[in-house]
Amino acid sequence: MKAAFLALVAAGLQAQSGAVAVVQTASLPAGPLVDVKDGLPLQLGPATGKAILAHRAVFRDNLAQVKLSAQLRGRWQAIHQPLTLVAVFGSWCADSHLQLPDLLALEAVLTPFIEIHYLGVNRDKQLDPAQWPAGCAPQVVARVPTFYLFATRPGGKQELVGSVVENPPRPGQTMAEALVELVEAVRP
Repeated sequence: MKAAFLALVAAGLQAQSGAVAVVQTASLPAGPLVDVKDGLPLQLGPATGKAILAHRAVFRDNLAQVKLSAQLRGRWQAIHQPLTLVAVFGSWCADSHLQLPDLLALEAVLTPFIEIHYLGVNRDKQLDPAQWPAGCAPQVVARVPTFYLFATRPGGKQELVGSVVENPPRPGQTMAEALVELVEAVRP
């Protein structure tokens, strides 16, 4: 009876708010949360590139279209200071579908100096502060994807040094180019 009541409450909240209903109780089976607008599962919280690619085909399809030049790969690998890049994305978001694969392609170009973290959000773009990587101050997210760059300073402190919000800043620029320029602009 309790499980049926909670399911009805969740359905009512979902219908009223147009948001994703989250009901956590031991009597309800665990399962993926779904987006109320497209009915597809959401990827929420910390994720990996591999998990994102397994989550929805659109990420794999768009990654297959990303072409990184040798010059861009070389510039990415030329970074020699510790940085943390946090990508906040929505698995439901068309801009995330387009822009995140560029970072996934850059991540495949190995560099020991750039640590990449992915954080999935639902349509309210709220994140638990504990989901941010250690040392990275939680940021207010207004649009997705947003790419936050933190530089590791003496003593290990992470300092926010830049971001790219939703789309590359220049017309005709790819997100990969924008992210490479973002990391190149950081001064020790």
